[in-house]
Amino acid sequence: MPNDPVDKETKPADPLAEANAPTNPEEVAPKVSDNDTEDEIRHQLEPIQTRQERGDTKRQEMTRTQSQATDFSTLTRTTSRASVPPKSKPWYKQPNPLRWGSIPPVPTERQVSREYNAGFLSRLTFQWMAPLMNVGYKRQLEPNDIWTVNPDRSAEKLTARFQESFDRRVEKKEKNPLLWALHETFFLEFWIGGFCQFCSSIFQVMSPFTLRYLIQFSQDAYVASQRGEPAPHIGAGVGLVIGVTVMQLLQSMGVNHFIYRGMMIGGQVRGVLIGTIFEKSMIISGRARAGGEKAKKNPSEESLGEKCEDQEKKDEKKDEKKNKKKAKKAKGPPLNDGTGWNNGKIVNLMSVDTYRVDQASALFHMIWTAPITCIITLVVLLINLTYSALAGFALLVIGVPVLTRAIRSLFRRRGVINKITDERVGLTQEILSSVRFVKYFGWESAFLERLTEIRNREIHAIQILLAIRNAINAVSMSLPIYASMLSFIVYSRTHPNLPPAQVFSSLALFNGLRMPLNLLPLVIGQVVDAWQSIQRCEQFLLSEEQEDEAVIKPDLDMAVQVNDASFTWERTTTQDPDKAKANATKKGKTAPPSSDDTSTLVEEREPFKLHGLNFEVGRNELIAVIGGVGSGKTSLLSALAGDMRKTSGEVVLGANRAFCPQYAWIQNATLRQNILFGKDMDRRWYNEVIKACALQPDLDMLPNGDATEIGERGITISGGQKQRLNIARAIYYDADIVIMDDPLSAVDAHVGRHIFDNAIAGLLKDKCRILATHQLWVLNRCDRIIWMEGGKIQAVDTFANLMANNPDFQKVMETTAVEEKTEDEEAVIEEKTAETKDKKKKKRAPGLMQAEERAVASVPWSVYGDYVRAAGSILLAPLVFLTLITSQGANIATSLWLSYWTSDKFGLSSGVYIGIYAALGTLQAVLMFAFSIELTIFGTTASKSLLRNAVFHTLRAPMSFFDTTPLGRITNRFSRDVDVMDNNLTDAMRMYFLTLATIISVFALIIAFFYYFVIALVPLAIIFILAASYYRSSAREVKRFESVLRSVVFAKFGEGLSGVASIRAYGLKDKFVTELRQSIDEMNAAYYLTFSNQRWLSMRLDTIGNLLVFTTGILVVTARFSVNPSIGGLVLSYILSIVQMLQFTVRQLAEVENGMNAVERLQYYGNQLEQEAPEHTVEVRPSWPEKGEIVFDNVEMRYRANLPLVLKGMNMHVMGGERVVFHHVDALPTGGALGRPHHHRRPRHLHPRPPRPALAPGHHPQDPTLFRGTVRGNIDPFNEHTDLELWSALRQADLVPHDAQLEDKKDSSRINLDSVVEEDGLNFSLGQRQLMALARALVRGARIIVCDEATSSVDMETDDKIQGTIANGFRGCTLLCIAHRLRTIIGYDRICVMDAGCIAELDTPLNLWKNEDGIFRSMCDRSGIRFEDIAGAKNDLPTAVALEDQEGPREGSSENKDDEL
Repeated sequence: MPNDPVDKETKPADPLAEANAPTNPEEVAPKVSDNDTEDEIRHQLEPIQTRQERGDTKRQEMTRTQSQATDFSTLTRTTSRASVPPKSKPWYKQPNPLRWGSIPPVPTERQVSREYNAGFLSRLTFQWMAPLMNVGYKRQLEPNDIWTVNPDRSAEKLTARFQESFDRRVEKKEKNPLLWALHETFFLEFWIGGFCQFCSSIFQVMSPFTLRYLIQFSQDAYVASQRGEPAPHIGAGVGLVIGVTVMQLLQSMGVNHFIYRGMMIGGQVRGVLIGTIFEKSMIISGRARAGGEKAKKNPSEESLGEKCEDQEKKDEKKDEKKNKKKAKKAKGPPLNDGTGWNNGKIVNLMSVDTYRVDQASALFHMIWTAPITCIITLVVLLINLTYSALAGFALLVIGVPVLTRAIRSLFRRRGVINKITDERVGLTQEILSSVRFVKYFGWESAFLERLTEIRNREIHAIQILLAIRNAINAVSMSLPIYASMLSFIVYSRTHPNLPPAQVFSSLALFNGLRMPLNLLPLVIGQVVDAWQSIQRCEQFLLSEEQEDEAVIKPDLDMAVQVNDASFTWERTTTQDPDKAKANATKKGKTAPPSSDDTSTLVEEREPFKLHGLNFEVGRNELIAVIGGVGSGKTSLLSALAGDMRKTSGEVVLGANRAFCPQYAWIQNATLRQNILFGKDMDRRWYNEVIKACALQPDLDMLPNGDATEIGERGITISGGQKQRLNIARAIYYDADIVIMDDPLSAVDAHVGRHIFDNAIAGLLKDKCRILATHQLWVLNRCDRIIWMEGGKIQAVDTFANLMANNPDFQKVMETTAVEEKTEDEEAVIEEKTAETKDKKKKKRAPGLMQAEERAVASVPWSVYGDYVRAAGSILLAPLVFLTLITSQGANIATSLWLSYWTSDKFGLSSGVYIGIYAALGTLQAVLMFAFSIELTIFGTTASKSLLRNAVFHTLRAPMSFFDTTPLGRITNRFSRDVDVMDNNLTDAMRMYFLTLATIISVFALIIAFFYYFVIALVPLAIIFILAASYYRSSAREVKRFESVLRSVVFAKFGEGLSGVASIRAYGLKDKFVTELRQSIDEMNAAYYLTFSNQRWLSMRLDTIGNLLVFTTGILVVTARFSVNPSIGGLVLSYILSIVQMLQFTVRQLAEVENGMNAVERLQYYGNQLEQEAPEHTVEVRPSWPEKGEIVFDNVEMRYRANLPLVLKGMNMHVMGGERVVFHHVDALPTGGALGRPHHHRRPRHLHPRPPRPALAPGHHPQDPTLFRGTVRGNIDPFNEHTDLELWSALRQADLVPHDAQLEDKKDSSRINLDSVVEEDGLNFSLGQRQLMALARALVRGARIIVCDEATSSVDMETDDKIQGTIANGFRGCTLLCIAHRLRTIIGYDRICVMDAGCIAELDTPLNLWKNEDGIFRSMCDRSGIRFEDIAGAKNDLPTAVALEDQEGPREGSSENKDDEL
């Protein structure tokens, strides 16, 4: 991790941080020792004593490997004013008594949560939180200050209880097993919270009822003084005041424990669900992922081969019809819509759905306690107002069901919004995971438009939903006003006057109903959302699990035995069921991307199948699997690895297996951790594996050796290095069956031979090895060969027999030279190792992954200002507040008018009093609705604007940002934080401002009549503000720790999800699940503290509120002779509602701050990320570039700042239309390759507006990137070409046969333009993906083409075809190519041999071959390439026209200056 406090990547959110940053980095972060990156983290968190015991001894061998997804994020080394501990002042210089005493030191180790051992009184009053609050107020909290999670609440313990209950209920086939399993797991705490809320509801009603007798006492005294009669004794009044105060205290205690337990259950449920969803994602079957269901078949009906498959198809069609019928009957969105469970949906389950369940748990018990409160209130109202109360209550009885019915419409709307959100998050994830590719093609703005279109639909739907919710809220808040109004009108008509005692006691009761009735729609809305989320989670958890079809028999003579087995991949996911019908009617050109970004196909492409496999593999046999692109090599290996579904036959394994997939899965960890992959360190074996896989030269060149972080998806290493790391992992695992899918495709020929000799045929010589390959030179070294074609085995035999007896095999072998074994191959590797070792030892480099920035002051006012501006204008804020103030004015006026009416102050008729009272009540309701709607529209508009800005600036960030920031962290902001802004922030603001305005207006009302109230209010207000600031200091920090630690969970979750195949094959599911649960506990340790510190504050604020009630009661009692009892009644009825509001206001303030924290985090990406060079730097003529000429003038490049150069002073002139191939002699290239431009900045003047194909270079990457959608959407994502042009590109790229017709879609096994492409293109082989990337480059029609290993994963025959396509399809274009296969590149115009970032040789192939001492000549000799081969290749390929004659002078000519890049 970097020590530099002002490093750009760790730029703090605090704007003054850089100015105040200490000059000495050691003031900010502890010095990094020479330990591993994992040890660095432990070094931060372990006790000092342990460090001293360990001393500076050599690092120990690792006994355990962690998934390091973003453990580095937990160490938030942010520079800010608060990062240097403040010095304590003597008490007489410190006016604030809360800051008296010494500043607590940072603990050397984390302690268990104090709640675990707290006593009864401490738990009752939340006093166990006090030490943390004190530390947070006196200095900034550090990671060691955050207590570890209460062992009773640990994810592992709770999950075990939940899992047992869930499995039992599923086995019994109970209804809603997930809901009832959660209920059983948290039963005791859940119902203790319910009991607390029930008790507080009773006290909530009884306090206003007691108020009636207090007002009656005041009235009796007032009347007695007016008439000169003896007044009742003051003791009775004081006793009633004390009684009301005690009831209020008990009520507030009940409410606090109800909310605390509700929130804790929410947090615990969330933790359990995240872990369970992750565990399920490790074992969910491919069929379930694709949206299919298990076929319900009779065993007797099952037959082998085709019959079995036909039956399966019929069953699937029946299931689809049943699902459609069910969907029609069901209200709301169908749960099983055939879209399956792609990674985006699973991430959304984990981030959004679990959060909604969490939110709904907090106030869940109000669903049943609110109606009980209403019933008890009705009884008391009948005592107060007799049958007149029924009139008002009837309104409530009619109104609440109507509101509940309106809330049901929210259910359906939320389902629609969920799908749009899934779509947006899925597309965002795809863009971010392929951001390098998006930048290569200059597609940022086009993808941004596509995201904007989805976002507009999402925001529109959210605005409608929130408008309905606001209307419901406005009505529910107005219902008590209208109910009381109706009751008083009826009472006034049947009784000669309105007695203040009954009226204001009833008014307090109706006001008491306001909070439960106001919260009830909100809670019902949350519960509705949560119920749908629980159903989604349940559907996922009940989906079919992957069964390892292989039978393990350790005593089997053979290692692998396959008997008449057939396998199938799954049907392609239905990508949006709602659009299927619409798209079915479309023909010809597709709809624009705005309406078809996740296109469904007209006819589904048949999933690839393997038929009738029969073969055996011995325990120490080496088997090669060969065949053309799409022949089924990868499928065969996937079937053996347990990734493909068996439809018939039998697979028997005689031992454990290791899998080396075609596409290497790399963890965001150190290189060593990636190789060990959960195994214990065996240093001798480890060193042998490193040497055999030719990784030693890399380790010597990497800054920290094998402790170097290699980033998410291995972004900092080349494709060859990834592949060799992949092989090393499989070998180190020491399994008896090693399955390797084309492991030599991405490495140089001589390195490939080294790996084959030393690893595959060396260390693994006594193992069973199954090797899929296009490297035909290895075949004569293999024991036997399995030849695949069209999903069937063509032949299984030895190399000699196939050469002798199989003419087709002979024809295939003619394309490659017989291997010439030379002794100097080993020398190249050894020499390279020696060279790098001779270089001086590099200094320890900073870690790759940057700590997540974490602001340390309160959310700055500038963020609030930016939020308001994002809504449209800074003037909107005054408009909203004006509406709010007017609404509160109407509220107070309504109540004052009632007091004037009861005392008949103006002597008006009852009709006038009633009319004005009704008008004021209606005005208040209308204004309240207007306020809510304004806030909703402004809030969602701001959210839309901020997200667009953040996505735009994130896409414009340099690649170094993506190299050093885990994808999970970015996804967290664009899913979870956006969800908070969309759905929670405006609600929190509305509630906060409404309650705050009510409190202020009530205080103003009391002071207007009881001046002495100020004497009590001022000190209590000071205590209130001090308590709030005391709380906020630690609450803010704890919340930010939770946000950062949540990113760790996101990153680990996402990383594990992308590596499911490898984790399954190695049998490491339990290890990854355990590590995720540990991260969940880390997150929850901070998350739970956010609840308890809220309750700590609420208990103390409620005490202040109750003191205000006591003060007001005493003032009314003492002023009983001078103040009209109707005014006293009004004041008392209001002060009772204030107590609830005080704690509610602080809770909402915390919610607003948390919401603004999400705004701040998103705004950081929108404002503070480093940006690339401007898009447009120079004006170019419309026809530019005519020639595609490139000049490299002393070019130097590095991956990021502070890293060594990978291109060192490169000088080169490439003429327009010239074909140049780059070949490197490094055994292990570290990024000097031209096709991997990871350099810090990208020259963006290649990005004109609008993007024209001729301007931006076409790029064909080594790792082909495909997006979810269709083939058409992938090769022409923005609909710029006709179907005929696209079809032509597919034919040129050899993806479809030359006799295939565009209209011919009958053969579902063939690829067509409407064939569905799944996430990352995983339903195509790697070779097919490379061909699709080639088709994309052909369609683009760029002047400059860059190919990075374009054919590394295709067979030799296809390679020859592609080289012909490249020669003809890119005729006249400048072609820069990187290739490992020498035979495919010897026909190019020039070859540039790179060595250590410099040009070692540059000339035509023939000239380089003639130099007998040259590097190129030695490589040709090792590969058996002769002079005739080069001459023949030159004649076969159309060469560039004599450039010098046609285009004039090569350098320095002014007429060519404009063409230079």
